[in-house]
Amino acid sequence: MKKFLLIAVVFSFTALFAEQANASKYSIDQEKVDVLFENAEEAQFNIFTEAETGQPMLVPQKVQGKDPMIAILLDFFVGYLGVHRFYLGTKPLTGIGYILTCGGFGGILPLVDLIVLAMNYEDISPYVDNPSFFMW
Repeated sequence: MKKFLLIAVVFSFTALFAEQANASKYSIDQEKVDVLFENAEEAQFNIFTEAETGQPMLVPQKVQGKDPMIAILLDFFVGYLGVHRFYLGTKPLTGIGYILTCGGFGGILPLVDLIVLAMNYEDISPYVDNPSFFMW
């Protein structure tokens, strides 16, 4: 009986709010849209093709590196899930290994990764796109 009452209340609120959220109340101000397009900046892209499909792929001209502070924070808070390794660009199998081994052998690997990232804060490029299970 409680489930029925809950479902009835949810449907009544849904019907009440669906009537208020009518799309015909909205309109587009074409002048504001034109001003936005006039003030917009043009992005520059290099066009590459993917090796597997041959389809064009848009890549920004300036590729920024990974921020070591974000990697350290991810390692500190969710290192046992290998999220910091996903951020740094490792293969998915490595992250799955972190999850299946309860944070890399009981949390030892994320702790070592945290120390390695903190010690090499200035240049973490050896750890970006590193496919090995042990980052160091």
